[in-house]
Amino acid sequence: MSFSMLFCIVFTMGAVFFDCKWEKVPNLWIIAGLQISMAEHLSGEVIQGLGSAVIRFWGGIFLVLFLFFPLFLGKMIGTGDIKVLAVLGSVLGPRKILFCVVTAFLLGAVESLFLLFFRCDWRQRFLYFFQYLQRAYVERSLPPYLVPGKRPENIHFTIPILGSVLLLYLGG
Repeated sequence: MSFSMLFCIVFTMGAVFFDCKWEKVPNLWIIAGLQISMAEHLSGEVIQGLGSAVIRFWGGIFLVLFLFFPLFLGKMIGTGDIKVLAVLGSVLGPRKILFCVVTAFLLGAVESLFLLFFRCDWRQRFLYFFQYLQRAYVERSLPPYLVPGKRPENIHFTIPILGSVLLLYLGG
């Protein structure tokens, strides 16, 4: 098992713990993750060349920020989820983090459908969604979509992120 694989799994498991317990991932956890990622890149890539390490480190971070910025503006995803994916992107690089993002969205969709039909009133949620779209169209802005707090329709997106990391490493 490589260091980056072990780091990604342990880091994401910690993020899931913090997210489920306090509904936020502490910045200290994110900063520690970025520092470990940078140290791993610098120590591992000195032999092969610093250029590829810098591209993989920053490329993964900027790809995540670019993909999630619109969702952040609409308050559809929490900043903790974006920061966790950015740290993972710094370790994995652009190609592998793109796989994780797509897989996390698919796993999150499955989790959301399960919650929608078994824990929530799905008609009320669809009505809320269409009212949100109407309000966004009328106001010509992106009002906050997510209702904060422990609500049955809110998911901890760090769980699908962990699933995507496990699929990446354990599934091939």
